[in-house]
Amino acid sequence: MTYIEWLRIRNCLKVLAIILVILVGLAVVLRISVARYMSPAQWVHHISRDPGTHESSVTLPDGTKRMILDNPGERMHVIIDDHGSAGTHIEVTEPSSRAHKENNNVSVGSVHVVESRHGTMTTTIIDTNGAVPMLYYMAIADVFALIVATILAAPLAREINGHLEMTLTKPISRLRYALGAIGVDVVGILAASVMTVAAFYLCQLLFETPRLDFSGVNTRAILMGIASPLAWYAMLCAATTWMPRAYGALLGLIPLGLLFVGLLTLVPTSNVVALFIHDVAWVISRFDPLTYVSVASPNSEGTMDYSGANFGFRISMEALFFVAYGALALWRWQRVEA
Repeated sequence: MTYIEWLRIRNCLKVLAIILVILVGLAVVLRISVARYMSPAQWVHHISRDPGTHESSVTLPDGTKRMILDNPGERMHVIIDDHGSAGTHIEVTEPSSRAHKENNNVSVGSVHVVESRHGTMTTTIIDTNGAVPMLYYMAIADVFALIVATILAAPLAREINGHLEMTLTKPISRLRYALGAIGVDVVGILAASVMTVAAFYLCQLLFETPRLDFSGVNTRAILMGIASPLAWYAMLCAATTWMPRAYGALLGLIPLGLLFVGLLTLVPTSNVVALFIHDVAWVISRFDPLTYVSVASPNSEGTMDYSGANFGFRISMEALFFVAYGALALWRWQRVEA
């Protein structure tokens, strides 16, 4: 009874697969282009070429291959520990005048860089096999999942506006048909997330063997990454079911409208008019599922708190929106007349 909806999902996921294959292909090209720089020895090759640099190698008791580059004239000392598949640990000690920042701490994928200053010298520690937070993967996956959810979010409106008479003759109740169509779309949205995660995992696999971190904030990110596209889909499904003749326009205008509303909530409340605009936009934004997308919140010190104090409330709101907006769509569908 949901064959047509399965076809829509198949076509949508086919386009997504083509896009992801192109991205993976670009990653392959990038991998080939930077192949010469992937070896730790190449990263510091310019140091070893200096006439004043002394190079030595040693194998540690645990089998780690250590390369030491020392340049007394430049006051530079580099230690490279190659742990094989477990990654590489690099320590670079150099004058602070050559360093980029003081007390820098950066993580990009599995590469973790810590830079600390000690007097006139700076030590930079680079680890290349850190755990990759699933938070990053889910952030990317949610972008594609929200796009797919927006495209699919009018299953009942398409039936109302296209061939309602034929739909009502199917040997199935309205409720079961609607639940089946929505359930199929949910599967399609989740499949889009899984495909995106798999594609970007493959991209990272071209450069290294990633270790994914599913603990703490990453578990919350996975749950939020699943719930938010579904709540967004339910909201659009309800809107298009209530206004089926304009469902195409709604699917395009609602995201833009909510983006505009979100910007209005940032208006400084410097006068009465600005305060009024801010308050109205704030109230409207409370009905937008994306307003509650967060796995952290700012604390009193101005930094982000990843302890998840508000996460229970936020994920509950996403679940509530999915149920409430879905119920509105079903209620309207039950009362449509041919």
